[in-house]
This record gives sequence, C-alpha cells and structure tokens, in this order.
Amino acid sequence: MDPPVTTETLSQIEQAIHHVENAKLQQEQTLALFWEHMPPVEEEVLAKRIQELRDRIRDLEERRRALIFQRDLLIIGAASSIRGRPGGNN
Repeated sequence: MDPPVTTETLSQIEQAIHHVENAKLQQEQTLALFWEHMPPVEEEVLAKRIQELRDRIRDLEERRRALIFQRDLLIIGAASSIRGRPGGNN
C-alpha cells in the first residue's frame, strides 16, 4: 500500500516546481541576452551555446510537467483513499 500523502510531500513538490520554474526563467533570460548582445565569437561556438540553453530549457519544462503530474497523482490518490474509508464521501 502506498504511504499516505502528507502536506510535507506536497510542499516539497511545490517547492521543486517553483525551483524548476525559476531555473527555466533564468535560462530563458540568458538566451534572450544572447540574442540581444551576441558576443564576438565564432558562429559555431555561439550556435552551440544557444542550443545548449534551448536543451536545458526543454529539460526544465519536462521536469516541471513530471512534478505537476506527480503532485496531481498524489492528490488524486489521497482523495480516492478518503472516499474509500468508512464515513468518507462514497
């Protein structure tokens, strides 16, 4: 049987979501700065750095989606277990 959902678990997931959103925003801002103030470097080096930033942003978006999915599953599981208890809203 799965452990009960605690407020602490949900709080940790919410904090992780917030952290991922902040990291993604930082990467997007860095990418924007590259476009605004492209440094005088070789085009290949610049293209590689921009692609790295885009890849990191995509990874952060995927992590955020996974965390939200995990949070939603915990909430649904908790609601389902409450409904199944005697005296719950069946």
